Amino acid sequence: MDQPLRLRNCHEALFNQFLHFDPMHLVVRSRGLSFVRETCFGVFTNERVRSSQMIRDTRSGLVLCLERLESVYLFSLGSRRSPVFEFDFAGYGFGISIQPKETRRNLEILERIASAFGDTVVPAEALVARGAGSWLDEWGHIESGGRQSSTTTKVSGTAGEGKISARIVTSGFEAEIAMNPAFQDRDGNKWRIAAAGGCDAIVIDNDILLTGDASADQWDSAELAQVREKPLSPGAVTR
Repeated sequence: MDQPLRLRNCHEALFNQFLHFDPMHLVVRSRGLSFVRETCFGVFTNERVRSSQMIRDTRSGLVLCLERLESVYLFSLGSRRSPVFEFDFAGYGFGISIQPKETRRNLEILERIASAFGDTVVPAEALVARGAGSWLDEWGHIESGGRQSSTTTKVSGTAGEGKISARIVTSGFEAEIAMNPAFQDRDGNKWRIAAAGGCDAIVIDNDILLTGDASADQWDSAELAQVREKPLSPGAVTR
């Protein structure tokens, strides 16, 4: 499978194939905050959220709005790399990637999905130019809507407290991570926070993400609306 495939628009049937995989890596991208975590998937069920029809997997916590999901690609950059699922959302871009590990079981399932759902071969260069394959701190491809009122990002706790969680809500998807950090690194206003013994990690750029009052350790919603570019604080929210 050397070239990316756009998969047929039968999303629920496709997503319910994910429960057969060994644990996979879920990458969630938003401007200024992205994360990766290892998770298994279950069965997606229908529900109504904010007047939109959504599907939710309670096992992974991932929520998707099919009305906003334009395409799903089985994205490959060549035979040396295992294909991944890239989700392309209207007005947002590639906000989610689901990355199977390169196990024999997973590769067999990928081949079955490519055979059953594969629709059109797409040039890898075109998808890369639009942001497919981006990693946690590559935010340039997220559309401007990812910074506006359609996106809410909430960070709770601090690495110093021994716990941290993040939640990203857009018009197309909702996802969250909670972990006990074992490592953190700062490069200017960019934070990289990782858990021990696994791939779970959060990357935050305060210049892009957060707003607040430099003199305040705790921000309320009024303060958040006024001033920009201040460090991570418990419960900080950006809209």
